[in-house]
Amino acid sequence: MKNFIAKSEASKKILNIAQMSANLPVNVLIVGEIGVGKKLLAQEILRNCQIFEAKVLEESIINRTIDMNEYSQIIVLNLELVLNKKEFLSNLEGIKVVATTQYQLSDIEVQFAIKIDISPLIEREEDLQELIYIYSSEAKNIYDIDIDEKNISIDLSKNGISLKQSIYKSIFLKSLQDDDVMEGLESFLLKKLESNSDYRELLKYFDIPLLRAAKTKYKSQLQMANNLHLNRITLRKKIDLYIGDE
Repeated sequence: MKNFIAKSEASKKILNIAQMSANLPVNVLIVGEIGVGKKLLAQEILRNCQIFEAKVLEESIINRTIDMNEYSQIIVLNLELVLNKKEFLSNLEGIKVVATTQYQLSDIEVQFAIKIDISPLIEREEDLQELIYIYSSEAKNIYDIDIDEKNISIDLSKNGISLKQSIYKSIFLKSLQDDDVMEGLESFLLKKLESNSDYRELLKYFDIPLLRAAKTKYKSQLQMANNLHLNRITLRKKIDLYIGDE
């Protein structure tokens, strides 16, 4: 995905502001949580220009390993990580800067004529659904599996970053066949054996996923015990030992 997703009305307005600012000789500050699309939006404003991590650029300027006179416009990511922001920005005078930050930076906002705030994905339902469709389609194509998007687990803790990771992970896990699971488990257990783990220590890697799966499928510990053909006392001990009341 190379473009900023703008299906919601709020995102359409943001994209419109970004595109209008592309031809203006002013600095732009883009504010939002990790993974909301700040870098993609910055690239909608300044296409094909140099992109710098703010902390790295600050160190390069201090160490005089870069000549900023070579640049007329740049994108600076994660401006909040710069130690001395005012001094840092003074070294960029005469350059059009589009900067991103996870936090509000009231002390230097005056140096940015345009400030754009991007909301978290959870507040942008149309954008979220579009991203789910895009990432699901990519992953289903890679793993050659057809799965309903309703059965895919998603994580929005880091917005688009965790969303993509969770979708790929969910579809990958659902694509696994018996041989894949056995091969992966064998490789994993081999690493554990190399660190001198013994049989009792390794049991949890069998018991925990089985107990969690059974807890999800069955309504009570009685049903779990009956269907697993396991003594209820033994089951209770394993639950207390490995998963508790999670």
